[in-house]
Amino acid sequence: MEKKYKRHIYIINKSFQFKYLFIIIGVMLVTVVSVSFTTFYIIWSNVIKEYFFIPEASKKLVNIFIKTSELLIIPIIILLVIFSLIGIFYSHKIAGPLFRVKRICDELAKGNLNQHVKFRKGDEFHDIAESLNKVINGLKSLVKENRQIIDRIFLITQKLKNDLNTQKDLKSDVKDAIIELDKIVNDLKKSSEKFII
Repeated sequence: MEKKYKRHIYIINKSFQFKYLFIIIGVMLVTVVSVSFTTFYIIWSNVIKEYFFIPEASKKLVNIFIKTSELLIIPIIILLVIFSLIGIFYSHKIAGPLFRVKRICDELAKGNLNQHVKFRKGDEFHDIAESLNKVINGLKSLVKENRQIIDRIFLITQKLKNDLNTQKDLKSDVKDAIIELDKIVNDLKKSSEKFII
């Protein structure tokens, strides 16, 4: 049964996610300010030209301008909240997979090849997960092959050691080679056993 990864914490990489959020909110604010300024400038410049010098109209226009400006603050705050939530949610779809890949790479660095990369359905970088899984599977195959080779060499050295003990007339250089080969095999075996498959 496959383990499903559910979102429990949405902010897992503060520097990345807040930078992402800052960009989204910045773009939103620039857009809102640009549209608001342009709209206000076009509308109010025409209105002021037409009615500013009429005393009763100018007082009403000032009140209308203030109320209109106040009314625009609420949608801007609502948009900030909405864009912030959307920014955190979508940045998590990037930061989550990167966090998972980092944890798996940390385990691989320790020699633990018993890893599988799996992202949630809506996350980004599924192609990277597939590539990393191919790398892990390739490493597993190499280590398994190396272990089989080491095991074969180990059996040969054990047989040679037994033969050496029973046949005392073998040349000393062959004896030294067998002893050195035995050391190498033991070192390879220890090195290979660091990997967890």
